[in-house]
Amino acid sequence: MLQVTELAQQKLIDAINGNQEKEKPIGIRALAQARSPFQVQYGLSFVSAKTAKENDTVIKLTDLNIYIDPENSRYFEDVTLDYEEGISGSGFKFLNVPRVPKEYKGTLAEKVVQIIDHQINPNIASHGGYVALVDVRGTEVIIQMGGGCQGCGMANVTLKHGVEATLKQMLPEITAVYDVTEHAEGKNPYYQS
Repeated sequence: MLQVTELAQQKLIDAINGNQEKEKPIGIRALAQARSPFQVQYGLSFVSAKTAKENDTVIKLTDLNIYIDPENSRYFEDVTLDYEEGISGSGFKFLNVPRVPKEYKGTLAEKVVQIIDHQINPNIASHGGYVALVDVRGTEVIIQMGGGCQGCGMANVTLKHGVEATLKQMLPEITAVYDVTEHAEGKNPYYQS
């Protein structure tokens, strides 16, 4: 289950003590939302006596309780919550995040996720975009674009000359890359069409 470093615990306690809400928080909720079967977005929020759920998984630390929805507990196995301070900013960070479910380890899907995480997403992050793996069917890869890439007039260029070219170059066994993004639903595209 989720581990929390000493520094992160202290920063969470400081946040609770500094909270000005009418109802004092009783702990912190660790949040997980799956973008796809292969990628999870993490977050934190305050928990009050009203928002605590009877069936929550509660991690009891020395001076702090962490609450996790039971349906999300699988996303916190072998994950560590840390607090990092640096020149470009400070904040909480989830480490050792399992990017691929155990049943996909060593497969083409895992390799694709590694390339998306380490090669593709850092390159399109400056546009506020990201790519998530939806599925791998044989040697065909299905992706979805989000953020600044969803609805962008240059999304097809990003797909063909960025995502597909990178994946095929690094994994020659891939025969096709398909985008299932609903580009008409984009709320903040980097380029307007």
